[in-house]
Amino acid sequence: MLQQTRVEAVRAPFERFLQRFPTPGAFASVGDDELLVAWRGLGYYRRARLLRDGARMVVRDHDGVVPASPERLAELPGIGDYTCGAVASIAFGAPVVAVDGNVERVVARHRGITADIATAPARKEVRATAARWLDPQRAGDFNQALMELGAVVCTPTSPRCEACPVAADCVARRTGRADELPRKRAPRAPIVVSARCTLVTRGASVLGHRLPPGEPNAGQVELPGPGVLASTDAADLAGAITARFGARVQVGDAVAVVRHAITHHRITLTAHAATVRHRGRLEWFAVGGDTPWTTPARKVFDAAIGAGDARGA
Repeated sequence: MLQQTRVEAVRAPFERFLQRFPTPGAFASVGDDELLVAWRGLGYYRRARLLRDGARMVVRDHDGVVPASPERLAELPGIGDYTCGAVASIAFGAPVVAVDGNVERVVARHRGITADIATAPARKEVRATAARWLDPQRAGDFNQALMELGAVVCTPTSPRCEACPVAADCVARRTGRADELPRKRAPRAPIVVSARCTLVTRGASVLGHRLPPGEPNAGQVELPGPGVLASTDAADLAGAITARFGARVQVGDAVAVVRHAITHHRITLTAHAATVRHRGRLEWFAVGGDTPWTTPARKVFDAAIGAGDARGA
């Protein structure tokens, strides 16, 4: 859950997740909708499916017990080098490193690594350095300490070098390059998207579309429109919905404007009240419960339905 996600965003879903699925066996049998709802708020939903695949392998090949060795852990779906190292060292005491973005930053600054941190040579050097530093008797404590050092002291901007316990021999501090390291390629320029969708309600249900396999957020339910990554004018909305879903809707006034970010896309999504004359391939879904609505859809619900502004079908 912590991969590419802030700790603050993980706490509540983590506790909710463990209450709902206390064992690999309980998680292995979960259906797609319940899985996506349980993962709500964490993004990168492919991770959830891979985690479930891993739980199923644990049940099938390991009698429901998560294997302790790094080699066996690495065989599970969705377990890469970082997750393997973190679980093996923290849960089972295996003498292996766990290298996340925080660790990369600490090592790159401390050793003065000037290569692009995303390149294979730089990552190899970071991992080798962390492995040399590792205390094999307390590998879990070491990995957590190094990650915490990067999270609260050796931060991406304005690092607190005066509070750092390893500052004495830090190359970046000595050479005044802490703000320059680690070096990264320039981020992609943001793409601004002005998207639109419709909000058609019927009692406690809303008209939606389940995203098919192979598309981003597959299995989730979105509000009808050309998609949140497509800029659309209000005048084109009804035609786009007909073309995409075979549905006929009459589009009304805007009832909500929400903002959302997906990778480098910066999306402003305007939801329009609408009535449906023929729903084509669209379906009715409950607003709450176990319907795995996309995050933009839930933002629209909070802004429009929560305020009592949505119009019925």
